[in-house]
Amino acid sequence: MSKNALINKILLHYKDELRFHEAVGELSFESETFSLVLNHLDIEEIEDVADSLRSRKVQENLMRKGRELNYENVLWFIKQIQGEYGGWFRCDIYREEKADRIHLSHGVGKNWSHFLDFYLSNIFLEALGIKIQSVVLENNVHITIPK
Repeated sequence: MSKNALINKILLHYKDELRFHEAVGELSFESETFSLVLNHLDIEEIEDVADSLRSRKVQENLMRKGRELNYENVLWFIKQIQGEYGGWFRCDIYREEKADRIHLSHGVGKNWSHFLDFYLSNIFLEALGIKIQSVVLENNVHITIPK
């Protein structure tokens, strides 16, 4: 990576995400610690947490960043903000004619996969009116978004 590309990446990270951290009081800790906490919750409790966040967090974050709530910005938020900057998962998006596919991979375990599935299902359904299909695995979630 060139010096200019690295500097550009750092400045974009600051512009898109870091400058908002102080305002909302975010915390960060190792994924192993997070996984230990998550493993003490049952699926219903995880769904309750995901449900309490609903699509409002995405809408609030997009508005704070000067972006509209629409399909492209939600994909950007998932991939860039939650994935790359937030470290929630690695996000790969595959755009196809009949459907878009999002593959999320992480190392936090099945309860985190369940949280992500329920959380993202709520976002797409409530914010955009789109019902997604998903496959939940130990450290992966694969989402299909029909067009």
